[in-house]
Amino acid sequence: MSATTRQRHARSRRSRAVRAQAWPATVAPATPVLLRPAPEQVPIPSRAALPPPKRHRLRQWLRAHWLSLLIVAGLLLVVGLVHAIGYDRFPGRATDDEGTYVSQAWAVQHWRSLAHYTYWYDHPPVGWITMAAYNWVTRAFERLPTSVTVGREFMIWVKLVSAAMVYLLGRRLDFNRFTASGAVLLFGLSPLAVSFQRMVYLDNLAVMWTLAALALAASRRKSLAAAVGSATCFALAVLSKETIAVLFPALLLLLWRNTSPRTRRYTIALFLTVLGALLFTYPLYALLKNELFEGPNHVSLIWTIKWQLFDRAPSGSLLDPGSDTHAVARSWLETDPLLIGAGVLLAPIGLLIGRTRAVALALAIQVVMLFRNGYLPFPYVIGMLPFAALTLAGVADQLCKGPAAMDWPSTVARRGGQLIVVGAVAASVIAVGPAWERGIRQALTEDHSKPPQEALAYVAKYVPRGSILLVDNNLWTDLVRHGFNPNPVWFYKLDLDPAVRAKYQNGWRDIDYILLSEYTATTLKDLPMVMEAVQHSEVVASFGDGDMTVRRIIKNAPDQLDPDPAGGRGRP
Repeated sequence: MSATTRQRHARSRRSRAVRAQAWPATVAPATPVLLRPAPEQVPIPSRAALPPPKRHRLRQWLRAHWLSLLIVAGLLLVVGLVHAIGYDRFPGRATDDEGTYVSQAWAVQHWRSLAHYTYWYDHPPVGWITMAAYNWVTRAFERLPTSVTVGREFMIWVKLVSAAMVYLLGRRLDFNRFTASGAVLLFGLSPLAVSFQRMVYLDNLAVMWTLAALALAASRRKSLAAAVGSATCFALAVLSKETIAVLFPALLLLLWRNTSPRTRRYTIALFLTVLGALLFTYPLYALLKNELFEGPNHVSLIWTIKWQLFDRAPSGSLLDPGSDTHAVARSWLETDPLLIGAGVLLAPIGLLIGRTRAVALALAIQVVMLFRNGYLPFPYVIGMLPFAALTLAGVADQLCKGPAAMDWPSTVARRGGQLIVVGAVAASVIAVGPAWERGIRQALTEDHSKPPQEALAYVAKYVPRGSILLVDNNLWTDLVRHGFNPNPVWFYKLDLDPAVRAKYQNGWRDIDYILLSEYTATTLKDLPMVMEAVQHSEVVASFGDGDMTVRRIIKNAPDQLDPDPAGGRGRP
C-alpha cells in the first residue's frame, strides 16, 4: 500500500470518528430525523380560540346592536315619511337648478354626455352621474310624470342615508342613544331641512358623502381600510359639489384624533394619497380634453375656477345689513331659529369638547365663510344643517354625562346638567314647536307644483311640434320627452353659449314660443337676447298667480317694448 493510500484511509477513519461523536449514542447516523411530532402530540386548539363562522359573527353583531338598529329604523321611518309625503308638491320650482341637474343626468343616461349643452365645468359631474345611475336602475323617467319629480325621488334616498350617517357618527363620537337620536330628528325635521333637502341640489349629495367620510374616520377599529374609505367618500363629496372641500380640516382633525400614534403617520399618508389621486381625476379629464387651460374656442376648468372664486358677482358680507347674504341668513333664522341659531351659539362650546370638536369646526368654518364678501349659493345652508344638529346634541350629551369622577360634587354637576338639557328641550318645544309644526304641515299638505305641470300639459296639447321653444330647465327634459324636436332652448344659453348663438343668429326672431317661470328684472337684464324675446311676445296662457306663462313671439312686431314684459294673464 502506498503512502498516499495510507494517508487517505487515515483521514477517512478520523472523519468517521468525528461524525460518530456528533450523533447521540442511541441514534444511528442514518436514522431519519422526525420533522414534526407524532399525530398524538399535535396540540388541538380550543373552540374559543378559533374565529367564529361568518353566520356566528353576524349573530353576535346583531345581538350587540339590535337596540340601535331598532332606533335607527324608527327614526328613518319618521324622517322618511315627513320627507316623502308631498315631496313633489312642496316646495315649488323656485329656481331652475333642479331641472338643470336632472337634465344633465338625463344627458348622461341617454346621450352619454356630461351635460345637455356644452359642459363648461361649472360643477364636477359625479352628483348627476350618480343620479343618472339611480334613474337607469329604477327606470325613474319611465315611471314618474316630470323630470323634477325624478330628481326629488332620488333625494328621498339621499336624505335617509344622510340621517343614518348622522346617527352613526353621533354614536362613534360617544353620544348616547338619546342624544344621537335627537341629532337625527333635528337634522331631519327642521323646516329648513324639509324644504331644502327635498330639492334636487348637489349639496345634498355632497353632505351625504361627507357624513359617510366622517363616520368612517371615526371608526373604532382605526384601520387603514377605514381611512381609505373615508378618503374615497370625501373625494366623492368634493366631486359632487366642490364647495364642500372647505370641510377638509374638520375631517382631517377627526381622523388625526381617531388614529393610534403608532400608526398615525401611515394612516394620514394613505388617506391623503387616496384623496389626492381621486380628486386628480377631475383636472386630468379636463387635461385630456384639452380644456384645462384657457384658450380660444373652448371651455376651460381653470377659467371656470377663476370665475367662481373671483369674477362672480358677490352677495356681500353677513355684516352688511343691505347685502343679499345678510337677507338670506336672516331668512334661515326666521324659518328655524333653533337649529341654526342655537347651533351657531353653541359652536364655541363644541370646539372646547374633544369629541365634538370636529363637527363644531365643520359648522364654524361655514359660518366664517359667510363673512367674506363672496358669492353665496342659494342652498348653502344645506351643508350647515347636520353639523348644527350634531353640535347641539354633542353639547347636550356632555352636560348629561358630566364629570367622570364618582364623588358627590360630580354627581351634583351631572344631575344639574341633565336638568339643564331637559329644561332646554322643554323651552325649545314651547318656543319653536309651533313654527316647526306649521312648517311640517305646510310641507305635507300644500301643493305648489301645479303651474309648471299645467303649462307643460298646455304646451304639449296646443303648441305645434317643431316649434322653437325658449324655456327654463325645469321643463327642458319634459319637453324633449314629449317629442319637441328641435330641442327646446334653455333661456340662459341663448345669450351665454356661443354654440347656441351661432345656431340662432337672428336672435328672438328665430324663437316661436317662450315658456318661463317668473323671473326678476335683474335676471332678464343680464340676458339681453332673452329680454328682447320677451318684449316682442304676447301672453297666450298663464298659470298660477303668474308663476308660469306661455308667450308667443310676434314675428312682425316692430322694435318696441312690451309695457309689462314679465306679467299679464292670458286665456288657457
